[in-house]
Amino acid sequence: MPIDLGLSRVTRLLSHFNNPHLKYKSIHVAGTNGKGSTLAYISSILTQHRLCNGKFTSPHMVELNDCITINNKTYSKSKFDVINQSVLQVDKELQLRCTEFEILTVTAFKIFELEKVELALIEVGVGGRLDATNVLEAFNGEGGVVATGITKIGMDHEGLLGNTIEQIAQEKAGILKTGIPCFADGRNSEEVLGVINDKAKALHCEVEVVEPTLEDKEVIQFSPLKGEYQLGNLALALRILESLRKYFTFSRDQIIAGIKSSYWPGRLESLQISGLREVLIDGAHNEDAAVELGKYIKATFPNKKITFVVGITRGKNLANLLKHIVRRGDTVIPTLFHQPDQMPWIKCESVEKITDVAKTFCQVKTVSKGAYLSDVFRHLKEGGNETSPIVVYGSLYLYADAVK
Repeated sequence: MPIDLGLSRVTRLLSHFNNPHLKYKSIHVAGTNGKGSTLAYISSILTQHRLCNGKFTSPHMVELNDCITINNKTYSKSKFDVINQSVLQVDKELQLRCTEFEILTVTAFKIFELEKVELALIEVGVGGRLDATNVLEAFNGEGGVVATGITKIGMDHEGLLGNTIEQIAQEKAGILKTGIPCFADGRNSEEVLGVINDKAKALHCEVEVVEPTLEDKEVIQFSPLKGEYQLGNLALALRILESLRKYFTFSRDQIIAGIKSSYWPGRLESLQISGLREVLIDGAHNEDAAVELGKYIKATFPNKKITFVVGITRGKNLANLLKHIVRRGDTVIPTLFHQPDQMPWIKCESVEKITDVAKTFCQVKTVSKGAYLSDVFRHLKEGGNETSPIVVYGSLYLYADAVK
């Protein structure tokens, strides 16, 4: 079923499973961009410290179970299927009609209970206030949220969250909890930070606006994650970890080891595609992310013509996802992506529409109206004389097609 924000269904389903999400400590993170990278840093550092941790992110990248990790490793598909099926069965018996994401959220929370995690790292799906993950409650002495984080907020999902940055920030700030510290990325606008601070005052919780320190700038050199924006994500992760010292202890050496082993797929990631040169893939699916990708490309490939393979989710502002990245001498090849598993509401934009918008910025080559990423790669291989760098971007759902 389509996205249907609200907490009543998921609350009833979790109560049937005896509220597993209230039996371990959690970190809850919202924002438009940077949530996954921030939690990837935290999970990697916790794993280096041998603190059992679970991570729930969305969307899944290749298979449905890869959105859940234990100690930074994808949860077993066979074990995931058993728990997921039990959740689906209860939903059917109670006739709750939970959405796919609500089923996945309950599955993740139950897995974390069964695996006896010490700390669960939870990424908001869409928005925050009415997102299924926001059934999480403030720490009660046994379990619950011990810190919240707000990454960089930009315009995205306007149809669900609002048409102004303040309205969107209000939804994201809905994850703040009474008395629980919140850490907000300092790159956010004054309007966004104002909304977060007003919400925090109402809930009597402290907000720290995180700006990178000299120490952060020293340790970012150890991060394998690309992009200058990773400094802000890492600074946020480290400040959240600092707030946990009342529960856990962290050494600098293990923090650096955790940073070194951090991994987050589909964001400025280089893939080796047989028969092609190295391919850069990035899930830049909103304007802020497109701006950052544009900066990276200009710095990495100065004065080079780029071949962009572009696939975009229907409903996005195509011009905003192109104008910050492509230049007059570049080439765009539109592509479709396959329907992601258990996400029937996701539709890819047509090759024709991407072509119509892209040709106002650069030249466009069309493989076919029904071309998927495999068709585009085959076309590029057969060309044989392709020398420009290849960049695949526009939707995270392209990543599964690239890997497969």
